[in-house]
Amino acid sequence: MKFSGLFALIAALAASSTTLAIPAVEFERAELADLPGLNPTQEAHARAIIGANNQGNYGRQGCLAAITTGLTESKLRILANPKVPASLKYKHDATGTDHDSIGIFQQRASIYKNIACDMDAACSAGQFFKEMKAISGWQTMDVPTLCQKVQRSAFPARYREYLASATAICQAAGF
Repeated sequence: MKFSGLFALIAALAASSTTLAIPAVEFERAELADLPGLNPTQEAHARAIIGANNQGNYGRQGCLAAITTGLTESKLRILANPKVPASLKYKHDATGTDHDSIGIFQQRASIYKNIACDMDAACSAGQFFKEMKAISGWQTMDVPTLCQKVQRSAFPARYREYLASATAICQAAGF
């Protein structure tokens, strides 16, 4: 039904004593499902990352890699760093002090020089995905191995610790 027809119907019914039953609208599961184990701030950041993943069509593998990395590096929080004073000017959830690492993915400000992007969940996810897709075989690589190849962490084993949580989050988001 066109909107103009719908408004006419509602107006006609409003003029009478008849009540109008509006059918429930079903939304995609990913839009409504809570993402397990996350507080509202973490969930908002996870949804921004998942949105960037969907925009780039990286599928389940991209979701798993990005969410695993975000959980491992910052517990899906945007971290400013006093060693990068400009990062403190942006909205952040907490502070960290690891080298010059900032944001959800703890991207090094000396490498990822756009501080505003580093401190934004979706934009920093885009930077993560750009690095990820440059890795040969990323589509089928073991997720913790992929995370390590993108991040080059001093603690590569930590990615495996968060894979189960990331799997549950990505599954709730439809992957």
